Amino acid sequence: MRFNHRLSFALTLVILFVGFPLVTASAARYRIVIMPKLVGIKYYDAVKTGIDAATAELPDVDVTWIGPTEATTEQQIILLEQIIPTRPDLIAVAANDSAAIVPVLKKAHAAGIRVISWDGDADFREFFVNLVDYEKFGNALVAALVAQVGTEADIAIITTTFTAPNQVRWIQAIKRRIYSQYPAINILDIRPANESSEKSYRIAQDYLRSFPSLKGIIALGVPNLPGAARAVNDAGRQGDVAVVGNATPNLMRSYLLQGTVRKVLLWNAPDHGYLTVYVARQLLTGGLKAGEMFSAGRLGRFTPRRDRLNLQVALPVMEFTAENVGQYNF
Repeated sequence: MRFNHRLSFALTLVILFVGFPLVTASAARYRIVIMPKLVGIKYYDAVKTGIDAATAELPDVDVTWIGPTEATTEQQIILLEQIIPTRPDLIAVAANDSAAIVPVLKKAHAAGIRVISWDGDADFREFFVNLVDYEKFGNALVAALVAQVGTEADIAIITTTFTAPNQVRWIQAIKRRIYSQYPAINILDIRPANESSEKSYRIAQDYLRSFPSLKGIIALGVPNLPGAARAVNDAGRQGDVAVVGNATPNLMRSYLLQGTVRKVLLWNAPDHGYLTVYVARQLLTGGLKAGEMFSAGRLGRFTPRRDRLNLQVALPVMEFTAENVGQYNF
């Protein structure tokens, strides 16, 4: 079975490289590779629209979008090993595992390739284009939950994996907020669903069966929130079990309008792709420094700040409700 899996992925790899050539016939001066956690899901399709928009504005940049068909570090490493010999100017990676990806990123750096992270942070990089500030996002998730379940409740959490950097940091922030301000909120369980609505649906179903006292579910990972919402909806528990988390407005529109979910948190997904391209170009052309603003096209100016490794910028938190979800289409 493992041989067949690798063969299948190898064939997919060939198809991806045929579809997304790393060396183009354009006159672009800078070649950038942007790798998501996986390809083929609606969230990253939305991110890609922002990448395309920024690339169209920057004629000296050529961007290749390529990623694994499963959200695994193993597949990301295989792809990166193929990319490094082509010597792009910069690689931007959304890491599925912040530590496991480090050796291949160091190999890229040693080959003269600039390395940044975006979406999922890596423990080795020159810059991080963060989704949102971890602490602010965790606090906002807790606030959305408390507004529905009160300050005494049993809750459960669905995440993608226990190694995904952003989910790990969000859960840490959620726990800090709950333990410090809402000690009567009990986290009964935390389970991973990868990036799978169906797996999230099954986990949420099991939560509803196993925990009669359950009053809330926090679902992290864009495909996971609609899965949890569907489980609550199918069980007829709308209004009894609150569901909060992060997803795109298009995925959550029906659940917001019917009242299964009251608030969805996210960031502007196309803007994240757009900002990543502008950050990459700025790093290659003029550099990035803490406290010094740079221009990011239609998004305006951003100011990098220092973090545990070097520098980062982040997008603001967005909130979608039944009242405003019709204003967005991604």
